[in-house]
Amino acid sequence: MSQFVNLFRHEFRMSIRRPGLWIAYGLLFLFFTSFMFISGSGGALDENEVITMPDLWKYAGRFIIQFNLFLPVVGGILAADRMQRDFRLGVRELQNSTPLSRPAYILGKYFGVLASVFLLVFLWVTALAVALAAAGYAPWAMVYALPVACLVMTVPAFAFVTVFSLACPLIMPLRVYQILFTGYWFWGNALNSDVFPTLNGTLLTAGGMFAYQGFLGGFPQSIPVVNQYTAIDAALNLLVLGLCILAVLVVLDRYLRWQTQRA
Repeated sequence: MSQFVNLFRHEFRMSIRRPGLWIAYGLLFLFFTSFMFISGSGGALDENEVITMPDLWKYAGRFIIQFNLFLPVVGGILAADRMQRDFRLGVRELQNSTPLSRPAYILGKYFGVLASVFLLVFLWVTALAVALAAAGYAPWAMVYALPVACLVMTVPAFAFVTVFSLACPLIMPLRVYQILFTGYWFWGNALNSDVFPTLNGTLLTAGGMFAYQGFLGGFPQSIPVVNQYTAIDAALNLLVLGLCILAVLVVLDRYLRWQTQRA
């Protein structure tokens, strides 16, 4: 347990201090914040639109589903070099000579990176909820509704993309993975399945739409979108995503063991 905790803390500190993380998220946060509050220009809130308590969770989820279109992409790209870097710099060979176990290494790395790429998002969402309430666009209950919606909808998305971003660059060039991953995210979560073959709309959809409609009520009546998914669908979606994450972690463990034996 101590190995996991120490590696988690080390990986989290290394990742959270990266200038690229702050710059990438800062630009996106600036874009989304402007999009939310600039009225009369297609913003997320109209000039006279005020969120009421009956629609609180629906609006909270609506905001998060918009954020999830881009934020997990940035998180996945930022996470892509965290394990590959150990192999590139020869750190993994040094680690193999220590008592550090593979499960502690994999889980410490995974949760450390996941926490670092998600923390700034959560803090920004919380600050945004306070700003919405203070500006009179939403009741003060939004201060807890928006962060809770973020946990329900965004954590699974980040958990899903982070595990693949750690594992896949070990078997393909980093830049190739980052390009393919970006294309996958929009293909698998943004395209209309009625128009183009896509994973969107299946239980492998990681963008949070299942949780939004199944747990938070889906789109408010002011938006002409049919809510298709129930709470059972949302639970199955989370289960499938969790099993995919577990499968990748197991495969990653076997791959690292094979790399150690080959060396």
